[in-house]
Amino acid sequence: MKDKILVLDYGTTALKAVLYDGDFNAVCVKSFEFCYSYPAPNHIEYPAERYIEAAQELLAQIVSEQDCGGEIAALTVTGQAETLISVDKQGNVLGNAIVWTDTRAIDEVQYLSQQIPSDEYYGVTGISGLDPVVPLAKIMWIKKHLPRQYERTDKFLMLHDFVVWKLSGVIGGEKSVYACSGYLDIRRQEYCRKFLDIASIDINKLPPLSDAEQIMGELVPEFAAAIGVKDALVINGMLDQCASAIGCGNITPGTVCETTGTVLAIAATLPGFEPESFPSPVIVLPHGLKGRYLALPYCPTAGILLKWYKDNFLLSDLEKCRNSGKDIYTLINEEIEKRGAPITDLIVLPHFNGYLSPVSNPDAVGVMYGLKLDTDRFQVAHAVMEGIAFLLRENLELLERSGIKTESVISLGGGAKSELWLHLKSDICHTEFVTMANEESTSLGCALGAALAAGMLKSEDDIYKYTAVKNRYVPDGDRLKKYEGKYQKYLELNRRLGFCD
Repeated sequence: MKDKILVLDYGTTALKAVLYDGDFNAVCVKSFEFCYSYPAPNHIEYPAERYIEAAQELLAQIVSEQDCGGEIAALTVTGQAETLISVDKQGNVLGNAIVWTDTRAIDEVQYLSQQIPSDEYYGVTGISGLDPVVPLAKIMWIKKHLPRQYERTDKFLMLHDFVVWKLSGVIGGEKSVYACSGYLDIRRQEYCRKFLDIASIDINKLPPLSDAEQIMGELVPEFAAAIGVKDALVINGMLDQCASAIGCGNITPGTVCETTGTVLAIAATLPGFEPESFPSPVIVLPHGLKGRYLALPYCPTAGILLKWYKDNFLLSDLEKCRNSGKDIYTLINEEIEKRGAPITDLIVLPHFNGYLSPVSNPDAVGVMYGLKLDTDRFQVAHAVMEGIAFLLRENLELLERSGIKTESVISLGGGAKSELWLHLKSDICHTEFVTMANEESTSLGCALGAALAAGMLKSEDDIYKYTAVKNRYVPDGDRLKKYEGKYQKYLELNRRLGFCD
């Protein structure tokens, strides 16, 4: 029976391949780590064909181990966006892929910023500011520094399009991915000729636009043979943030999820994009499902701050954990709870990598305020968790001021594994937090989107069958009141230090 779906998830550091059965259980997962090259300052590159070779290797292993070559109904792709690949008319790759985190196009961004007013750029693209990672700037850089490559390029593709093309033989720029390009008008859902003209980029060098649920075609015979699959549909797929939203049931306006991983990412489903509704710009892009958008407040410091704390404050505890096999983050939670998780006067401002949302201030820095001689290392850990929760509340309040009110927040990422942190977020944010039975939302969401496209699910409502809630965490009245006072002190400290108005 052909009821299984293969998902390729191209993350920043690794590719993950996942096999889902007919009940959307992940029955096999394989991964491959990328090893980038750094040929010059701010340059990050990778051989484009290696992205395909790695996928082929992982998928072949899965199909062989599971003996499921005749049961694969579809393949689909999710992951990162701005990685740029040039191909000529014969389909040959020109040079290495320019990885999305590459920031070589600094001069190009300065020029574009002078030519395009920030409010116009946001109103068209939904991107809160010009950045050297966007392909708009990267293609400008190629045209200036590698003019022969620019002239020979038939199509500038992003990694997602490149992979889908290699799987299906069809080229198409998926709209949620291209919302990160710097040249997509997300409301018209077409390329912005004005921005392309300013950048002197030929629009004919860009792929035709396509939808996430589009069936791109059949898996090309040579790739099918290489991985041991008889035949299967190739479904376009979408940006990883959109897939993650689908995978946790964040598909209707008013639903909000937050991911506390290395960074803090928040996603809210919107019925449309109205730039003027946001008191300060919030990244918005087309959802992975038609007829709606996704607002994405983003903060560059979250779990990475707890890691920094752990690596610098808990050296002896790390050694004990290594010897005993205990997880260090479990130890942190246990030690805080052993002390009764007291709400102290210690406040951490978590801007160790700048303040991005709801305030854009890259010069803001991290602060520990209220240290005393009797402050111990686990009180610091507790304050770090509180500081990140305060930052989360700031962004939820930004969404609320924009007309997005939610009664419950879906929690994802590593932070969702800490019950202590979930209770703390609920108390600080005055709202219910829930965790999901299936913790891996990104590949699941992409698989569910593919199943909709292929007719394996009858309607979007069927998504909720596979996005069940595991646990709920509701505010504690007494702690809620205490945290309200501490949150106001957190806001005042930010103001007094000049980090915000």
